[in-house]
Amino acid sequence: MAKHKSMIISWLLFLVAISLLYSALYPGSEEPQQEEAGKTIQLILRTSKGDYWKNVTMGAQAAVKEFGITLHVSAPADEGDIDGQLQTAMQSLETKPDAIVLGANADSAFEPFLLEAAKRHIPVIAIDSLLTSGEIASYIGADNYLAGKEAMREMADRLGGKGDVAIIAFSKGGINGKLREKGIRDAVKDYPGVRLVDGQFCSDEYGACQAAVRGMLDKQKLDGVLSLNTETSIGAALELKHRLAGEKIKLVGFDSSSELLELLQENQLQALIVQNPFSMGYLSVKHALEAASGSSVPDQVEIGMELITEENMFWLKNQKLLFPVVQ
Repeated sequence: MAKHKSMIISWLLFLVAISLLYSALYPGSEEPQQEEAGKTIQLILRTSKGDYWKNVTMGAQAAVKEFGITLHVSAPADEGDIDGQLQTAMQSLETKPDAIVLGANADSAFEPFLLEAAKRHIPVIAIDSLLTSGEIASYIGADNYLAGKEAMREMADRLGGKGDVAIIAFSKGGINGKLREKGIRDAVKDYPGVRLVDGQFCSDEYGACQAAVRGMLDKQKLDGVLSLNTETSIGAALELKHRLAGEKIKLVGFDSSSELLELLQENQLQALIVQNPFSMGYLSVKHALEAASGSSVPDQVEIGMELITEENMFWLKNQKLLFPVVQ
């Protein structure tokens, strides 16, 4: 059965690759909506790495195809490069885009940028991470605090309400990581039998995250691990797999990638909390165009999160979430 599921995942990933290649070679002949044609949107991502931000970009490009606008995409290689991303954002103002979509890796650091964008009457759409340090036209993303609480609830359920749990977080996790951890720490108060006994940070490399989890497991017995993003989830799952402990020590992680889906079906982790980056990218460009045209846009568009397990990962709605290009 596991082999059959592995073949399905491999086939879906193959279809994703073929679809991307076809889209690049044959962009389609649909007529864009003329009223939006000619506008320019600047999309500034948190990093150029990872499936998550690639899916955000694909969603944005789908909107470009529909509305016939120009999209410029930029991103630092390092997710923790706050200064580099801020510099890119400030420079983008000089190109006079009609609107800017920003997935910021910090909040307060972007106050000067938001102030300058407001002075120039350039609307800013915040995605993935809520910005409170200045004026934005809209926020499109998940409630990461509630997602952290959901992760703790899932862990407590899988432990039967009793056990010692550790958190592994990305050292440069920014706004989202802090909110997820706060949600976890607040939610654990509802489960008297569950203790948070350790918390470690790691870099953006799987190996470093695996080593951090190894260090935690070497010094104490753990019943569960909560990992807060793609890299930490892969690193934790790989260490549990190395120890043959994937079924003994429960792992609840965040985000999705081909590696994580394979580890999930191998039962090296039990659940992933996943949002829809493709929809986020599409909606960000759509609302950026509306804001640039002077139309009203919602203050916030919540991108819901789904709890993905081995049992439900092949449900149709979840396949659309995990493999958006195939649909």
